[in-house]
Order: sequence, then C-alpha cells, then structure tokens
Amino acid sequence: MRPMFKNLLIGVALCLVIGLKHAWAEPLERVGPAGASPFDAAQMVGQIENDRLVECSGLDSSLRHDDLLWAINDGGNGPFLYALGSNGHDRGSVRVSGAKNRDWEGLDTFRWQGRPMILIADIGDNKQRYERHTLYIVEEPPLDGERLTHSAVVDVAWRIDFAYPDRNHDAEGVAVDPLNNEVLILTKRDDPPRLFALPLEATSTGQVAVARQVAPIDRIPPPTFEDRLQPFGDFRSQPTALDVSANGLEMVVLTYKHAYLFQRRPGDSWATAVGAGPIVITLPLPQDDRHLVQREAVCFSMDGGSLLVSSEGKGAGIFQLTVKKDRDQRPLPLQ
Repeated sequence: MRPMFKNLLIGVALCLVIGLKHAWAEPLERVGPAGASPFDAAQMVGQIENDRLVECSGLDSSLRHDDLLWAINDGGNGPFLYALGSNGHDRGSVRVSGAKNRDWEGLDTFRWQGRPMILIADIGDNKQRYERHTLYIVEEPPLDGERLTHSAVVDVAWRIDFAYPDRNHDAEGVAVDPLNNEVLILTKRDDPPRLFALPLEATSTGQVAVARQVAPIDRIPPPTFEDRLQPFGDFRSQPTALDVSANGLEMVVLTYKHAYLFQRRPGDSWATAVGAGPIVITLPLPQDDRHLVQREAVCFSMDGGSLLVSSEGKGAGIFQLTVKKDRDQRPLPLQ
C-alpha cells in the first residue's frame, strides 16, 4: 500500500472515531438551566443490612419517625415493606395484606387528610405486555420499638388500577405531587421517557383509571461514547426512580448514571418545568463504586436538606447528597 494512501486511510479512520465520539457525547445544550448542582458530592452513609432486601427498587423517608426509611424489593420478592435506618440498619419488615408484587418498582410517602401514607407502585413491565398496573396505598406502620415484629402486617387502604392512554409502557419512577393530589409516573424504555399523571383516588372494583400524558422528558443527555464502552452503557440514560419535594416545586429523576433536578415556580405545570430542562446532579459512575452499580432508588430526606440514593444488590450502599449551605432555596421540610 502506498504511504500516501495509507496515511489517507488512517486520517479517515481517525475522523470517523472522533465524529462518533462527538456524536455520542453529552449534548450540553439539551441540559436545561445553567448552574452548578445545589447538592454537595455524594457520600456513602451506610449499607443495606437486611439480606432479604437485595433488589431495592424504591426508597423514601418515613413521615412518622426520624432516621427511618421505607424500601421495597423488585418483583418476585413478596409483598413486603422494609424498614431501615438512614445508615441501612435493618429495622424489620411488614407484609402488605391484599397486595401482590408482580413488579414493584417505586415507593413514595405522602400525607393524606393528615395521615402518613405509603404508595407502592406495581408498574414494572420489561416486555411491555401488561395492559393494567396497580398502585397500592397503605397507612405508614408505626414502630413501637427499635424494629417491627416478625408478624407485622399492614392492610391496603385503597388501590388504583390504571392503564396508559396509548399503549403498554415499562415504568420505574413514581411520586406523589402534593400540590395537585396526583400520582406521577415516569416511563423507562421510551425514547424519550414520558411523564404521566393519575388522580390520587381509589378505583372501584373492576374500574380502570386512564393516565394522562403530561410531557415527554427529552432533556436528559444520552449515553456518551465512554458510557457505551461500559457494560450496559447503552441504558445509562434510562430513568429508574422519581421523587417530588414536599413543597411540590422540585422533582428529581434518577438514571443509571446521574440524577436530574427539575424545578417549577408556584402555579407552573410540570410540563413547563421539564421543558425548561434539568440541573445535573453528578453521581459516582457505576464502574467507579461497587456500592452504587444499579441505582434504582432516590428520595428527598425527611427534612428536605438532602437527597438519598441507593442501588439494587446485596449490601448496596446508601448515598447522601446534602444541600449546599449557600443555596438560596431548598425543599421545604416534610410536614
């Protein structure tokens, strides 16, 4: 091969590699408002101690007790709520009577007529074959001591059976919007993911509520060239969890890579907020921290001063991101 022709081929190959890397890089113009994250760097504050909580797919702060979290396992692990300290210390579990765990993928705590409640979302559907999904709402169980008894049971207060208005979807993100008394559901495998909403009202036996589409969330950056070199790197922009702050003005979306904070002004819709784009909340990359490999749970802390993130896997870490001291506004404490 002639040297000139060989050099030409090498040059073309380099241009293709650079072009592909540029094409897969994070398009910064798709990430919304400028500015640094309002949270300090993530710090591991504990590990999940309960050896039965191996697929943590939902996490939120207790409204009854300080330093208490509630969590759920993914599908196939039984209808149980797990109580744990903020450091991951095992504080027992409670069976949800009248519920089935087909594919539990999200959890949220909220107040309803002054009562502390927990919403459990059976919304996972990897193959997108189910037409109906179920949200279970229970009253938050009290802890009379250090941990729940082995026989602890909680009844379903009400349930919401629902379908999507267009077709079947797989979803893992769920949150209660306290300003609108609605349940928000964020799909996972759509491109872009879609945000849906449902009234926080029980459905009658045989009745199926139909969710309404709020907006696509199309401002989360796709995987970069470097992401795609890692195992399952193509999926790093998929949403795996969702939470809304107690004042209803901030929404955090967790992905397999980073988290993204959407903010709205009083009176604005979530459609307006997600259209403006998110602030990036940087997390340790999955390949850099074995305690946060498959992150699928996020929530605001009870006092609104931090975010908590956790992962699937035995002994998964619990990571805390504290609100920066110089932040002008922070989520209001849970009441």
